[in-house]
Amino acid sequence: MSTMKTLSQKTGLWLLTLFFVLAYLLPINNRLLWIPDESRYAEISREMIQSGDWIVPHLLGLHYFEKPIAGYWLNSISQLLFGETHFAVRFASTLSAGLTALLIFWFSNWLFQNYKKAIAATACYLSFILVYAIGTYSVLDSMVTLWLNLTLVCFYVSLQARHSRTKLLGYALMGVAAGLGFLTKGFISLAVPVIVALPYLVYRKQLNELRYLWVALLTMLLVSLPWAIAVHLRAPDYWHYFFWVEHIQRFSGNDAQHKAPFWYYLPVLVAGCLPWLGVVPAALRQTWQQNQLRPVVVFLLSWCLIPFLFFSAAKGKLPTYILPCFAPLAILLGHGIMELIEQKKWQSIRLNSWINMLFGGLLVLALILVGLGLVGKKTVYTTEDHLALTLAICCFLGWLLAGWFSLRYPEKSLLLTACCPLVLGLLLGWSLPSTLINSKLPETFISKHLQELHDSRFVFSNDVGLAVSLGWQLQRADIRLFGADGELAYGLADSAQKDKYLNAESFAQWLPQAREQGNVAVVTRNKPGLIPTKLPQADEVIPQQNFTLFYYRQTKHD
Repeated sequence: MSTMKTLSQKTGLWLLTLFFVLAYLLPINNRLLWIPDESRYAEISREMIQSGDWIVPHLLGLHYFEKPIAGYWLNSISQLLFGETHFAVRFASTLSAGLTALLIFWFSNWLFQNYKKAIAATACYLSFILVYAIGTYSVLDSMVTLWLNLTLVCFYVSLQARHSRTKLLGYALMGVAAGLGFLTKGFISLAVPVIVALPYLVYRKQLNELRYLWVALLTMLLVSLPWAIAVHLRAPDYWHYFFWVEHIQRFSGNDAQHKAPFWYYLPVLVAGCLPWLGVVPAALRQTWQQNQLRPVVVFLLSWCLIPFLFFSAAKGKLPTYILPCFAPLAILLGHGIMELIEQKKWQSIRLNSWINMLFGGLLVLALILVGLGLVGKKTVYTTEDHLALTLAICCFLGWLLAGWFSLRYPEKSLLLTACCPLVLGLLLGWSLPSTLINSKLPETFISKHLQELHDSRFVFSNDVGLAVSLGWQLQRADIRLFGADGELAYGLADSAQKDKYLNAESFAQWLPQAREQGNVAVVTRNKPGLIPTKLPQADEVIPQQNFTLFYYRQTKHD
């Protein structure tokens, strides 16, 4: 019996590993880099390696103080290991998602002493559509989520420890995780564990645990202080900008970035739960009814709901911010779903299957109608996108079929439901329409004109995201901005960097002398508010939908 259990456990772990390789690792090299996020993190890390400066972050040679350093370190190490590839750019984010899944497996098994529920929790987490989208995309949220989750797991394990030595070790590790979170995304990594842990201590009447706080604080400082002091010595204005602009103004000020209403995250949470949406109510109810697990369930619900409300109250919002809510949700669902399957309560399992079939079917129908030009005023898939459209239909046909099989075989619904996003992940890179590629993925356009751009002494762009993509592909940090500064405004304010930005009038005055030194290329992103109208006449103008290259050849003197 023990041998059979071990074999079954190994099978489950191998299947999870196979899913992670197929859905997460395999596709990440096959997609172009999105602007502005992915190209930004790729270029910051490339410049870090090129310059050898691992203390002060730079973007296009400018100070870039929006985030701390640890995420860039991980991305830079990835590029050192795998080269300047799309795989390297996304690997740190994807690895963080995989390590979070491993943490969920261990913690769920430790909580429930049931490997099947641990496997179910891990399968839920890896197949959540929001987790998958962020975990295969180069942003810092997947990394900081790993450290936030580890911080809270260490807190709960330490809380249950009976021996002082174990408790001290747990709180020390908690501080290390919090420090790494701080080095990845700043003070928010400290605030979230506090707003979860403190109410739970009140609920359990264990406020005396606060006497161990000094251990966590000490290890957190040991991890974070060396870089914090080093960056202050190298760039004294870093902490003022990072604390005031990136935390106070971004989240609570009237001019907060990405402002959205309080209820913004509710549809994000609902959609992010796919392909498990239909089973969530029944699974949570099933878990809540286990009275002996009530303290565990309260902790997991606090871990899920309190950050959700915290980020909902902030004025600045992005879907990625609530990623930490999905780990505790996956653990709760893993327990509840296995209870439902073991008790053969198929009603909610079948409901979930129908929702996945409906979701996949509606998107297949929508893509067919879009492809035939029967809906929508704008052409999404052009006549040249037949293969991409076919693959896009296959993506959601795979989702529909996984839902159908889980309806047909409810006892195997855990595996089948987790496979819903698999085909989508494998084919997404080839299923994007050219209209989207020519709007948010400029690498194709840049690749077509690498020769002209490499031969240019000066390269300009009217869009920060496009400028960063140029820096990444041309492997040069001296890309200049024309008429737009965006997120680089703070770095450009440095008087030593005035030549990095020109408006239309100053560009026209600067150009004749610059052409004596070499070719000048201006790559523009053609969208309302960005299209330049006062550029001097170029020797060559090369348009392609959303991007245009204005090429000025070097002036030769007799």
